[in-house]
Amino acid sequence: MNKIMIDLDETIVTGGYLEALNEYLGTNYQKEEVKEYYVSDILPKEENDKYLDYFYQNVNVYDKSTIIPHALEVIEKLSKYYEIYICTAFYDKRKPEACAIMAKHKYLWILKNMPYINPKKILLTSAKELVMCDVKIDDKVSNLKRGYGRIKILLTQKHNEHYTKEELAKLGILRVNNWIEIENLLLKGVLPE
Repeated sequence: MNKIMIDLDETIVTGGYLEALNEYLGTNYQKEEVKEYYVSDILPKEENDKYLDYFYQNVNVYDKSTIIPHALEVIEKLSKYYEIYICTAFYDKRKPEACAIMAKHKYLWILKNMPYINPKKILLTSAKELVMCDVKIDDKVSNLKRGYGRIKILLTQKHNEHYTKEELAKLGILRVNNWIEIENLLLKGVLPE
């Protein structure tokens, strides 16, 4: 059975981080206003550090996040034909000890929302290039261009829109815009346009 490695953040779930920052600051930043991958980077360094202390002690971002449309139902369909691994990073070099709580939050979210995933197939690592699989699905080009994966699928998100089709083709990466395109590709063999 072919193996699929699927990222969690911005691939299966989205949001939560900006909502937490807005609560902390008492602001109303919108997704379109934030250019950084890590939303807390909009803060000056000293404020960012204080915010991260607050964040890791008080916030479960998955309480504020939303599921990307069709992700869970498509992954469940795929699990009937593929061996599914959820591979998600939790390490934050800015707060290497405090960020450990993210592993717990992610693991518990996956157990609750994806009961068809074997808990032994939940991989909590930033070293995604070490995972040997047939298909990789992620929102970050850096996670796809390194390591193993016969088919590499990039789910379009704001932070990866600047990559052209030609650039991705050189890296052997195929762009999709939603989970229906992933379903069509991996279950019906239909390439996205």
